[in-house]
Parts: sequence; C-alpha cells; structure tokens
Amino acid sequence: MGLVCWMYLHLRVQVHSGTQTQYRSLQTLVRYLFGQ
Repeated sequence: MGLVCWMYLHLRVQVHSGTQTQYRSLQTLVRYLFGQ
C-alpha cells in the first residue's frame, strides 16, 4: 500500500506542477513497475 500512496502523491505533484518533467518521470516509474 505504501507504493500506491507514493504513486498517488506523485500524481498529485505532477498535476499541481503541470510540468513535462514530472510526467516523464511518472512514465518511467510505470514502465519500471510493469517490467518487474
């Protein structure tokens, strides 16, 4: 559950900042998780 909460917080930061950098880092995280 901790990872889910972290991802939720990361999403909130991405929406709040609205930067492409945050979005790209989130995409990288998703790719890493699905690669497991």
